[in-house]
Amino acid sequence: MKPERRTALTCSAVALGIALAGVLAVLSVNGWHLSALVRMASTDQIASLAARDDPGFVLVNTQAHYDGTYFYAIARDPFATGEAHQLIDNVVDRAPYRYGHAGYGWLAWLASAGRAKAVPGALLGVGLAGVVVGAYAASVLSRELGWSGWGGLAVALSPGIAFAITADTSEPVAVAATALALLAWRRRHWSLACVALTAACLIKEPLLAVPVGLAVWELLQWLRGEELPQLRQRLLACAVGPLALGAWFLYLHSIFGIWPFSRESNDFLTFPFAGWVDSFRRAARLTGGAFESAQIGNVSVALLAVIGGALLFGLIRAARLRSWLDPIFLLYGLLIFSLNWYGVLYPKDLIREVTVPLAVLPAVVARRPGLRRDPDGQG
Repeated sequence: MKPERRTALTCSAVALGIALAGVLAVLSVNGWHLSALVRMASTDQIASLAARDDPGFVLVNTQAHYDGTYFYAIARDPFATGEAHQLIDNVVDRAPYRYGHAGYGWLAWLASAGRAKAVPGALLGVGLAGVVVGAYAASVLSRELGWSGWGGLAVALSPGIAFAITADTSEPVAVAATALALLAWRRRHWSLACVALTAACLIKEPLLAVPVGLAVWELLQWLRGEELPQLRQRLLACAVGPLALGAWFLYLHSIFGIWPFSRESNDFLTFPFAGWVDSFRRAARLTGGAFESAQIGNVSVALLAVIGGALLFGLIRAARLRSWLDPIFLLYGLLIFSLNWYGVLYPKDLIREVTVPLAVLPAVVARRPGLRRDPDGQG
């Protein structure tokens, strides 16, 4: 076996081991029921559907409810034509928004073959596959960009992914799709890049930054007079994902009568950096509260400072637009800094939101020859 392949496989093994450690910890205190990872509360409307089809389904305290509930619903009702999509609409979390990033739920639906009892296992299986594929692809990409193949550990050691796999959320498959897309782009496999970019857009809307950022880079290179073979294929590969997401949004509008972000955008987005300033203040207030609040506040202040500083430094470096990853980081980083306190105050949410930009950060901060000019490293 070639050393580079052995390194990539080792990164995948480390990623899988870390993910399983978290999963086993959660399962060990929940009777080893995979449904515990969904984090569905007994007060959720969809809980009655889950319990009806799986009497052993584990339901958690209302305050422990989390987003895996919505991916479970999508896996049960992938195109919002059945019963499940009608049971996840409430005052805060509306079904159109949740269905706006349905990719992970679709994969779980396929993996479960439409069987209700198999959905929790399918969500976990798809997530673990994302961890393994993401770490492997990141290792190969890192090596081809002039770094060490151990760059795949950026996926393995990501706190956001380690948490996501214990709560059935989409970050593992989002990172896998992104890594595969960038690797295919690097290798000039435009068709494969198109498929992976489209999957990424449908898994997580912020990943629109990847095809849009790549398109910006190609246009910049063209304006700079660079010779770009197969420019049409490149731009087409970038366009399909956003168009597919737009078509899906049109479909959702026909089902629900509203756009996925018509209400939620005001809840999650604000002026750049305003949400982070607000989060710092809220976190600082928590440090002086009761024991539980103080623990959250202390960790949040530190995470906001370190992660915010790292992302800001990355934005400054990326602003020079000297590599094909810079526009991606700029767009994604600015989006992260435009989140309000709902998305960044609490550690579990913050580490999820920054999973992709933190994985790309090393390549933006310390470049290698493989990142210069055309993505094939020539010229």
